[in-house]
Amino acid sequence: MFLDRDGTINVPAAAGDYVRSPDELVLLPGAAAAIRRLNRAGLRTVLVTNQRWLSMPGADRAAFVATQDRLVELLAAEGARLDAAYHCPHAHRSCLCRKPAPGMLWRAADELAIDLTRSVIVGDAVSDVQAGRAAGTGTILLGAGARSPLADAVRPDLPSAVDALIPHRAAQRRQHLEEPHACGRQERF
Repeated sequence: MFLDRDGTINVPAAAGDYVRSPDELVLLPGAAAAIRRLNRAGLRTVLVTNQRWLSMPGADRAAFVATQDRLVELLAAEGARLDAAYHCPHAHRSCLCRKPAPGMLWRAADELAIDLTRSVIVGDAVSDVQAGRAAGTGTILLGAGARSPLADAVRPDLPSAVDALIPHRAAQRRQHLEEPHACGRQERF
């Protein structure tokens, strides 16, 4: 499971700005509980976030690290965790990791042995959906009234996306365990 950060897990900054300090990071209602449900369901939860402001003159990298640490603390206080976090600090159209490019997802798949065809990205921007499509994952776009012909599903927020995903994932797991395997052994996910 891949999750965007700003607008998916925490309250986003005003349009055109970024969450740049720990004091600015506020979790969205139900986000930590939704991530805790993903954790308890055994789904690896990986953050993938664009942070273009880090490429701007005077950017405070220590503030970004402190903000990420604050996110971890806030989630932990509610019994939730991220299994890994990736960020793109590059300027627009200057790399392959910045969403809508799939680089962060490819890197996570390589480093964490994630099967992208069995994964989903959840985010509040069309660029999240585009990155998921390019990487071969399922896609869920968040937002009340959001629309995208590219998204596999649209949900108002992370808790409702998790509500849809966990029963679906459990059914997939049951089906997989019932299928005969060529090697005669059942895999754990």
